[in-house]
Amino acid sequence: MTDPKRLKISHQTGSYEVLVGKNLLAQIGEYLRVIRATGPVGIITNNTVNELYGGVIRDHLRSVGLLTRTILIPDGEAYKTLASAEQVISALIAQGMERSGTILTLGGGVVTDLGGFVASVLFRGVKLVHIPTTLLSMVDAAVGGKTGVNHSSGKNLVGSFYQPDLVLMDIDTLKSLEDRDRVSGFAEMFKMGVIRDTAYLDFLMSNLLTLIEGSADEILITAIARSCALKAEVVEVDEKEADLRRILNFGHTLGHAIETTLGYGVIRHGEAVILGMYGAGWLSSQIGTLQQEDWNKLAAMLLKIPLDVPIESLDADAIEASTRKDKKVANSQLNFVLLNRLGEPQMQSGIPVLMIKLAVDALKKAWGRAV
Repeated sequence: MTDPKRLKISHQTGSYEVLVGKNLLAQIGEYLRVIRATGPVGIITNNTVNELYGGVIRDHLRSVGLLTRTILIPDGEAYKTLASAEQVISALIAQGMERSGTILTLGGGVVTDLGGFVASVLFRGVKLVHIPTTLLSMVDAAVGGKTGVNHSSGKNLVGSFYQPDLVLMDIDTLKSLEDRDRVSGFAEMFKMGVIRDTAYLDFLMSNLLTLIEGSADEILITAIARSCALKAEVVEVDEKEADLRRILNFGHTLGHAIETTLGYGVIRHGEAVILGMYGAGWLSSQIGTLQQEDWNKLAAMLLKIPLDVPIESLDADAIEASTRKDKKVANSQLNFVLLNRLGEPQMQSGIPVLMIKLAVDALKKAWGRAV
């Protein structure tokens, strides 16, 4: 068995390890011993993932003397709310959760974000272990310390910065994913290449179908680990998004607005980010400094990523209105991540309303021609 790739991520109060490999769940008890987990382990997951992996994890934790408590939440972005967080906290307290305990999130981005938020506020903070089971949560939600829940006004408007004590990424959990979920995760890896490492971007495009099909373990492990390492470089410099970390929002301003207006469940997060990156790239070429050659290359790559979303349902007016509720609005101006060139993002504010609407029209036309 090949040893997992290990990344050490430092933050203001310490550091933690990210492990990427195979057969990691079978060693979960020993990994928790390394981080000195002693109290009850509150496993936050959903029914689908619990049936696949919950039993194995509970057995291994119990084999090293750790008590477990399992809290199941409904599947879907609609349940990532303050009300759900309160219900989870109440259930954990009722089951004897202690300050010495550990929250273990087992699932995709919803579970990871919600469970991380619960860990950050329960008893003013308990140990936190993430076991992401989707490609998107591996390269996005599980690394960086952002937690959050949605509000009726927008996505992730309520949350905290709270770093995990350990992240385990077992690629065996990805075997049950649908292609759309792999595309969603690919989008976040692609984003990291666009803003930080064009050689990695070329690697991703060279292995596009392999990564979406999940047909080569080493390529998948390499891609995940590199994406996490690139994100860690940014987070270590700017843990709480005061400056540099804002570049990680490339594609997300329009992406979140598209998610909100179409409705959670209609479009995957990563699919929306792909469309958002196209819109941000188009804006970069129109009102920024992105050269036409770079824009043509970026647009061509984005259009190669297979999407199965209702492009014709995008409403430019509704999307523009939604961007004004984005958490990146400051001093009544929307801060947008654009590109100077591939691999070099920049923040720009004061984007004209008309241009945001035109960006939506541009991406609708692009995918209309590609279909």
